[in-house]
Amino acid sequence: MSYAVEMQDVERSRWREILLPSVAMMLGWGLRGFIGGGPFGAMIPGAMVALCLCLVHQRSGVARTAAFGALGVGIGGEMTYGQTVGFIVRPETFFWGLTGLTLKGAVWGALGGAILALSFVPRLTLTLVASSGMVMAVACYAGWKWINEPKLIYFSNRFDHPRTEIWAGFLLASVALLVWLRWQGAGQIPLQFALSGAVGGGIGFGAGGAIQGLGRIFLPSVQTDWWKYMEFTFGFCFGLALAFAARRLPLETASEPEQPGPSCLLQVLGAAALTAFAFWWEATVAVRFSYLLLACLLLCVAYWSRWAAWHIAITVTVTAFALDSAKYFSVRFGGGQPSITAYGVAVAGSFIFAALFTRGTKSAQMAFLWLLWSAVGVASLKHAMHPKGVSEVFSQVNVLFLLMAVACTAMTRLR
Repeated sequence: MSYAVEMQDVERSRWREILLPSVAMMLGWGLRGFIGGGPFGAMIPGAMVALCLCLVHQRSGVARTAAFGALGVGIGGEMTYGQTVGFIVRPETFFWGLTGLTLKGAVWGALGGAILALSFVPRLTLTLVASSGMVMAVACYAGWKWINEPKLIYFSNRFDHPRTEIWAGFLLASVALLVWLRWQGAGQIPLQFALSGAVGGGIGFGAGGAIQGLGRIFLPSVQTDWWKYMEFTFGFCFGLALAFAARRLPLETASEPEQPGPSCLLQVLGAAALTAFAFWWEATVAVRFSYLLLACLLLCVAYWSRWAAWHIAITVTVTAFALDSAKYFSVRFGGGQPSITAYGVAVAGSFIFAALFTRGTKSAQMAFLWLLWSAVGVASLKHAMHPKGVSEVFSQVNVLFLLMAVACTAMTRLR
């Protein structure tokens, strides 16, 4: 092979290292806003970007990284920002809304980036994972009680259905986590990802919000989905920041050995138990940061078991957006009454998916493509259920989903 060809291959690889995680997280964020909100929906871009980072940098421990990425980014989904966007679309409150979205995006990026990076820490131990979770939980409670609950700095509407914010709790949780890891001698990589994530998340959410706000203020006659472009901007900038942070990861000195897992049947039953527990916890534990507490528990499970980590990252995420589509079906065709058939199909489909996924040879590329196309497929199905009819499958947003999915698939096959 000639020197020129070798240099072309190196340059192409460098571009893929940056573009694949960025476009994947942009797509994942757009999907999150369409087939699942809240923290479970935010697991989609978290798992996708983590898998892409492992793929382009040929990292081992893929299952753990995917789970840590899904849970870390998912935590930020507990932040409320709808009313903050409401500020940014009005001229008189534009800059307050911009400040709020930039801050919340930075907090989301810092905490998500730090937790994702925890999976890259050499000689990580279960004790460190568990203690990190406890530190985050205590710090989050303190920030919430000291700042968010008394509304000392408040980015929602005090006078019209005021929301309970949690951004200060997450900010303090991310700072406490980084200090704790530094004290334990494991803080360099998480700090690197947290700072990059904070910059990318802050710029992405702020700029995306500004695009939406300015578009709706100055171009009110333009009929387009400004909210979706805010999500795309946030996802791309967040993914870009994490991609640059990952380029500074130290080379691995040794790969983690494969752990023999239980049979396919036991894994699917375990996946069902994990998923049921996750949704039960979210519905039952009446704490403002209940998902953060759940994530701290599941991080320990993901560290302990590779097969469980796969199902936390993939099966729980797929089940969440399948249930979201069942809910939409019930609203669309059942007058808002829960459709047992729709929910039954969603649950059955999720665990058929889990069984097929378990039987396959798992790698970063394979897991990413399974998650990518199942999410895009469900999004297309949801578009087909739109009141305007099946033609919505060819709407601007869904076409963008499909184009980004094809681009990501093509990039996974490059070397």
